Amino acid sequence: MQSGKTLCENFFNLIAKNHWWNNDEYVVIGVSAGVDSMCLLYLMKSLPMDLRPKIVVAHVNHKLRSQSEIEEQYINHYCMQNDLNVEIGIWPKSDHPTNGIENAARNFRYDFFEKVMKKYNAKMLLTAHHLNDQAETIIMKLIRGSYIKQISGINRIRKFNDGFLLRPLLDLKKASLKRFAIDNNIKWFEDETNQELDVQRNRIRHQILPMMEKENPKVVEHLGAFSKQLNQLLGTNKELLLKLIKNLKLKNDKYNLEKFTNQSDNIQFEILEELLNPVNNSSLANQDTILEIIYLLNNRQKPQVRFKLNNNYYLDKSYNEFSIQKYKNNFISLSKKDEFVVTLNQWFSTLNGELFMITDQEIKHPEKYQRISQFNLSKEDFPLSVRMTKTSDKITLKNGGHQSAKRVFINKKIPNKLRKTAQTLVSSNNAVLSIIGYSESTILNSVNKRYNLIIKQKLLEGERNE
Repeated sequence: MQSGKTLCENFFNLIAKNHWWNNDEYVVIGVSAGVDSMCLLYLMKSLPMDLRPKIVVAHVNHKLRSQSEIEEQYINHYCMQNDLNVEIGIWPKSDHPTNGIENAARNFRYDFFEKVMKKYNAKMLLTAHHLNDQAETIIMKLIRGSYIKQISGINRIRKFNDGFLLRPLLDLKKASLKRFAIDNNIKWFEDETNQELDVQRNRIRHQILPMMEKENPKVVEHLGAFSKQLNQLLGTNKELLLKLIKNLKLKNDKYNLEKFTNQSDNIQFEILEELLNPVNNSSLANQDTILEIIYLLNNRQKPQVRFKLNNNYYLDKSYNEFSIQKYKNNFISLSKKDEFVVTLNQWFSTLNGELFMITDQEIKHPEKYQRISQFNLSKEDFPLSVRMTKTSDKITLKNGGHQSAKRVFINKKIPNKLRKTAQTLVSSNNAVLSIIGYSESTILNSVNKRYNLIIKQKLLEGERNE
């Protein structure tokens, strides 16, 4: 455990080394009145003059505990005594939700911090997350089965709106901060809700982590080191990945397909994940979807194909190029030569103006739809795709026989004009599932999963799509 003097010196050296601010700039510190944030505030106001910024204390009274009023009064008094700017945020009880109150409280808190930063034109928000918080976060994410890039835990510094969120205490254990507070007569308040074991983080803090420390007293430090190493590996991977992507890039934001398919499956996956994630800071594709896209990009029998990512973006493959494109309406609209991949639970538009969807969800209001069909499909049947109908396409009948598309059109007296724009839904091995809007194959068994094909008329302007 660091001595108080060593802790101070290390903190000052960290600030001096990184030059996160100038001493004429405002810095906002989130202070709850707990031991961690009170130590951070004490350390910040103790910085040498050439390192010390203009401090703004941001405190939120969540109105969740009777003690909250006392804590607010204390923060106000502390800041007045120490000549510090203070901003108090009040979360009215009337705004408290009945469920998810922890997440709602956090959202309110950080929204308030953002407002304070804007008021003072501050580019830096400081919070008092420490090494135990890091260990708890990693354990929590492992329990939840988080994606490996998230298991690295809490970053010391990250983008926050127009500035940055900084956690300068991230290398310090909770015990060191408590000892520092005691040695320096720093007053703090304990939040009794931190003892409630119905909260997952509290169970990790009070039950799981202590058990792990019995096995290895250095487990908190080791989890912190794990986080640093994983972040370093991810940073190196990202740097190399961006170089690869730059080498693939063509004009007009398109990418060389041959160079892409020459990469290993693992590299292809990483490239696509990087390309599909940055839009609006949210992923356009999950792991299974990326694997589908890899299959499509490597399938030489389909030189042109479009894959709908969401209602705004699609991936376009055209011979030796591929790109991520934005389209103007909510549905993929194609010319006759195009083929596209069907994403589950998303609406698509046919050339004849109907909307269709393949879904694995229960259909709650079947009366809303023009046509509903069912198939039992295996994983090997995916990805499904839609292409122009050929007269030789054959629908599988209930009795095991087949009926050609030409016969379907004749029997249903479909005009030639509509026959020319008909489209066929096929499986990955080109088995015909449906001539969309006209006829469907009977593919039912008890082994594979049930999927529904639902069709409805295209929405009129102003109608709401579900």
